[in-house]
Amino acid sequence: MFKGPVMFGMEIMQNFTNGTSDSYSGMGYEMRLLAKDSPHHRPSNLISLTSEEYDRSQVKVQICVQFFKVGEIDTLKEQFTADVIVKAKWREPTLDGQNKTSESIEFNKFWNPKLYIENSLGDPKEQIRYRLLYNDKGEAFITEKRVIKGTFMENLELDDFPFDVQDLTITVASELPSYEVELIEDLDDHHVVNKQSFVDEQEWHLYMHTECSRRDLVIDQADNSVRRSALSVKCRAARRPGYFVWNIFLVTFLICTLAFATFSVEKKLPQNRLQLSFTLVLTAVAFKSVVNSSLPRISYLTYMDKYLLAAMIMLSAVCVWHALVTVVKETIADRAETIVLIVLGIIYVIYNVGFLIIIYLYPWKKRRTMAQKDRDYTEGLRLVKSKL
Repeated sequence: MFKGPVMFGMEIMQNFTNGTSDSYSGMGYEMRLLAKDSPHHRPSNLISLTSEEYDRSQVKVQICVQFFKVGEIDTLKEQFTADVIVKAKWREPTLDGQNKTSESIEFNKFWNPKLYIENSLGDPKEQIRYRLLYNDKGEAFITEKRVIKGTFMENLELDDFPFDVQDLTITVASELPSYEVELIEDLDDHHVVNKQSFVDEQEWHLYMHTECSRRDLVIDQADNSVRRSALSVKCRAARRPGYFVWNIFLVTFLICTLAFATFSVEKKLPQNRLQLSFTLVLTAVAFKSVVNSSLPRISYLTYMDKYLLAAMIMLSAVCVWHALVTVVKETIADRAETIVLIVLGIIYVIYNVGFLIIIYLYPWKKRRTMAQKDRDYTEGLRLVKSKL
């Protein structure tokens, strides 16, 4: 029976958290799992290699990241808080066939890839735990599970604000050079996003799929040969734009619409027309200030910036006309004003309709893509579950 991706993810976490001896089967091998807490950090890689094939010159360390709890996403500071579980696995051929238990092993005497979280801020709280695994061939693996609670940096891409979709990335890196350690994705364990514990649900929609990418970190800018292997695992969250639509976009739309009402004031009273128009301009400026207070100082325009600036240009055009109408000959003033009113009205309608179309074609397309990836992820979990 299919339990759903969230229940399946929670089941994976619960299985790994269990500290008793368990028997794992599937994925082509069986393992006897022995747990032991340790103050040291130490990962391992679960790939079936014989001792003869194993090359210590570059150890492949398999990484799995599980987003156990995603906290607040701070747009202004470009960071987010989260509780994550990072699991690492690698071969330890010196323990092959010895059938040892974790209680009899001093993990600090064995090789260690020295993992750390590259994009963490400050000193995150970490709990580290080790396990010794044997597969059905008697090959030894050492695993590390670290539970991390902290704040993580994320370069937010705000071009589509407030219709944006943001990556939430955990980058695991090794302190050893890349020719000694290669971090790869753990194909036998699933990256998991726990949506049920998402704190910022009112402002964001958290997707359940994840994506993984490898890269090398350049440590010494003067010497590009000094690199460290890193693996980035990211989930995604889409901002809920309702607050900005109703409180910023709609109000700005109404303010600009009221600008056309100033044409009802007698042309011979330009001071009254300008007074009303300037009031609307200042109101639009106040809304722009509110938006700026919720965004970092970025050098490009968001969709909201573009809409507010277009509104201010529209209001400024109305002000300019009210200032110029006094110098237009009275015989053609009425006809000229009618033409200006119609032209501005058409431009205003076309801009708003075009803005809605662009939002649907571009920012909303990302959301449709993310929703499709969620469906693919759910289908993949269902297939894996059916094979177990």
